[in-house]
Amino acid sequence: MQKVGKICTIDKIFILLHANLLFMAEFNPLFKHLELIEQRHVVVFEHVQDLSYLVQPWVSTEFIIAICKKGWLKVRHDMHKTIFRQNDITMIYPDHAVVPGESSEDFDITLIVASHKWAKQEHLAFPIQNVMEHILHPEFHLTNEQMRSVDHCLEVIRDMSLIRDEAVRDELLKNQLDNFVRLLDYYRAADPSLSVDFLTNPKRIAYRFYQDLVENYKVSRETKFYADKQNLTPKYFGTTVYEVTGIHVSDWIARYIITKAKMMLQSRDDLTVAEIGHSLGFETPSDFGRYFKRQTGTSPAAYRRKFIEEL
Repeated sequence: MQKVGKICTIDKIFILLHANLLFMAEFNPLFKHLELIEQRHVVVFEHVQDLSYLVQPWVSTEFIIAICKKGWLKVRHDMHKTIFRQNDITMIYPDHAVVPGESSEDFDITLIVASHKWAKQEHLAFPIQNVMEHILHPEFHLTNEQMRSVDHCLEVIRDMSLIRDEAVRDELLKNQLDNFVRLLDYYRAADPSLSVDFLTNPKRIAYRFYQDLVENYKVSRETKFYADKQNLTPKYFGTTVYEVTGIHVSDWIARYIITKAKMMLQSRDDLTVAEIGHSLGFETPSDFGRYFKRQTGTSPAAYRRKFIEEL
């Protein structure tokens, strides 16, 4: 029997639904709620459980703060593998990939989702000052006292959402979320478990590559392009990334682009295959088709048809 998740939108509308509406394999887990997120700007998803069956990566389209309330979850965040435990917190930035794995039976997390479009429009503190450190080591641990402060912040956000005047509500939410993220940044800096060990040069090269990929995947799919970004030779750059991650640069590039492509083919029925290919940086539909088929064994159109048939 699947666990049931409770979604608490910030205007205190409570909806009960199965967790697989939140997390669908090879899909944006928030897809069914994107319209709600755009309308409300901030949504809190509570009691999200049992993500072990999600084995395909998904790329976040919004800014997400995830707080582990109970249990544990094995997860890969971009290139970083970790076990997400009780009182751990992480920030997932737009265009970054997450692959949840095995979890404990009592696993329970809260997700705070902010519309990326709204956050940029309101000039929120995303990304925060030391965003690279968050990307290099995304999760950190909260003390029980810090967790109580975090819970209080969530209550304040929900109370502010009761204000009917949208302009006033947005202004208050903007200030509260700004302060909340800055508070989390302060807590993260105080976490004694975060040593400088993970900031060794090879790891910096690998994680810097992933950030460059997020920002430039539409521009280039060549190893040399990303090596040049760090003033490294392609051979040394490729060897370093492989030694740190166990995956070749070309495979990282392909995985990221194909994950984005699959998500769009599944969710963006307002776009043609050609338009999706163009949005991913392919000059022609045939270039996109060849690349997609080489990586997946099927064409983008056939993949989309199969997905629709299986709904």
